[in-house]
Amino acid sequence: MGVAGWRFAHMKGTLRVRAVVVGVLEELPFICPAVVAIGSLIMIGITLWNDWPQ
Repeated sequence: MGVAGWRFAHMKGTLRVRAVVVGVLEELPFICPAVVAIGSLIMIGITLWNDWPQ
């Protein structure tokens, strides 16, 4: 586990759950870019929907 993951795992809250989340993210590194891309598409879609001429 990297330094950032170690700090994240030792923050307030349930230690075991945070350690599991960090472990999963380290095993599947493509999840973070996929979540960022999906979030960006959703935000772009909301912006286009709000700005669409009625």
